[in-house]
Amino acid sequence: MKNVLVVGSTGYLGRAYIQMHKEKYHFWGIDKVSGNHSEGALRKEFVADVTDFCSIRKVREVFEKESVKMDAIIFSIGINPIQSFYSISEETWDKTFSVNLKSIVFMIKELYLIFKEKVSIVFIGSQNGVVGHEHRIDYGPSKAALIQLAKNLTLDFEADKEKDIKVNVVSPSYILNQSNEELLTDSFEGKKLLKKIPLKKFVQLEDVVGTIDFLLSDCSKAIRGQNIIVDYGYTIV
Repeated sequence: MKNVLVVGSTGYLGRAYIQMHKEKYHFWGIDKVSGNHSEGALRKEFVADVTDFCSIRKVREVFEKESVKMDAIIFSIGINPIQSFYSISEETWDKTFSVNLKSIVFMIKELYLIFKEKVSIVFIGSQNGVVGHEHRIDYGPSKAALIQLAKNLTLDFEADKEKDIKVNVVSPSYILNQSNEELLTDSFEGKKLLKKIPLKKFVQLEDVVGTIDFLLSDCSKAIRGQNIIVDYGYTIV
């Protein structure tokens, strides 16, 4: 079975992907806290700060010691402080970009030594990286930069002729889950958002998980540096 590293393994999306495909892959996780996974779902979960590259180096050293190399990495991390131009501070701006963008660049640099010859990388972006949204003054640009990062990495990785590294982005709309179900389905704000979606439905976890799995598979071998938007049409109007 392929080894898949999920960075953000305790988040609702990372956890869902692991749960839905635990019989298909050997999973490894990294997150700031340990998750509540079903027995046997993960080979190992590392508790680490993604912005602390010494911690990530220690994770890589464990993989090297155990002779584990990765076939795929899913980066399902990010913070969204809900800030506008009027409320954002320099500290908050820097933290958002540190977590949402910088950490990914330097984690890839650190983990590169445990890549197999053929590797698939998927970044979890956001519709906010494609269209504007109020109170996303830092989050939206950080996700837009992530989309551009996938393009630049695709070109840079061509320099290493011994590896085939495929990088793409999945940018979901609002994903209906336990933490936001009441807001999205019962509130005025949720109903207002729903009206903006042409198909009048919110994205489900299964919609995003299926797209990630396609991008990890050989079926998507010709798709490089692309941003796949999963939104039931939210961003086309």
